[in-house]
Amino acid sequence: MAVGISAGIGALVSALPALHPHILALCLVTLAVVAFINLRGVREAGVAFALPTYLFVGTLFAVLIIGILRTLTSGGHPAAITLPPALPAATGTVTLRLLLRAFASGCTAMTGVEAVSNGVSVFAKPSVKNAQYTLTWIVVILGVLLVLQRRICDTLS
Repeated sequence: MAVGISAGIGALVSALPALHPHILALCLVTLAVVAFINLRGVREAGVAFALPTYLFVGTLFAVLIIGILRTLTSGGHPAAITLPPALPAATGTVTLRLLLRAFASGCTAMTGVEAVSNGVSVFAKPSVKNAQYTLTWIVVILGVLLVLQRRICDTLS
């Protein structure tokens, strides 16, 4: 949970920099809320986290589709709303930081697989088949998002 919460709070703080002084408090409050919901039971936690999960996946697809449409309508060279900052010189610590960030992102992606694997007994009968169906959809969604992201990066470079 620590990796997922820190990644989520990191994304939130990057979108709302005014929250930066409150990173620790946000992480602890989020941890308390998630723990409280999880203590209610596997089925109740699944119900509670279903809507945020669907909203996340839906908005991520929406962002990618909007980006692709804007790229296509601008001839492959969309104009930046604000100019990106100059890139700092690369150093050895940046490489280590990128490696650790990639590891953290991978751990976050695996959380969904672990949650399904741990909750097979909660799925409707036939529970194993329904869990396999759910895992297949998770893999398909992650694969589609990865392909879309790669296509966008190739288009922009």
